Amino acid sequence: MFKIKKNTISKKKLNNFINRISNSYFPWYLQDEINEFDKSGYGYFTHSLFLNNKINSSFYELIMPDIIKSLNIKSLLRARLNLYPKTSKTIKHAYHVDYEFKHTSAVYFINTNNGFLFFKNPSKKVKPEANKCVIFDGAHFHSSSSCTDKTNRITLNINYEL
Repeated sequence: MFKIKKNTISKKKLNNFINRISNSYFPWYLQDEINEFDKSGYGYFTHSLFLNNKINSSFYELIMPDIIKSLNIKSLLRARLNLYPKTSKTIKHAYHVDYEFKHTSAVYFINTNNGFLFFKNPSKKVKPEANKCVIFDGAHFHSSSSCTDKTNRITLNINYEL
């Protein structure tokens, strides 16, 4: 159903990227809802690195060439950073698929935390660990969740075609 790839990029590259996105000058953009099915009332922050068939951010070069090489991506559809703020209790978000057409999805964990990634059928959960990537068929329903043990949960959501 899915594949897990640890040590996806070099620790030096990841640490450099974390330093660049973890300061008060990085442009995070507020989203009022997690996805179209989620009615929890919680939002999150995003930053699109690649969108609408083009590079969308000057931060793209800091990580995406290494991710593309590591995952052997041929045709990138979207690459978006997601930041979920810490909550006092774990909030599991609604299951969803990113696109209705055939594609591959990957969730790359930027930091280690207790905000699991969930899969619906079959039921499975994956613990976020920095520099770990979960690759799966984009047709599989999945869900994110907030974390309670760190300031935030940061992931890079990647959609691509093989």
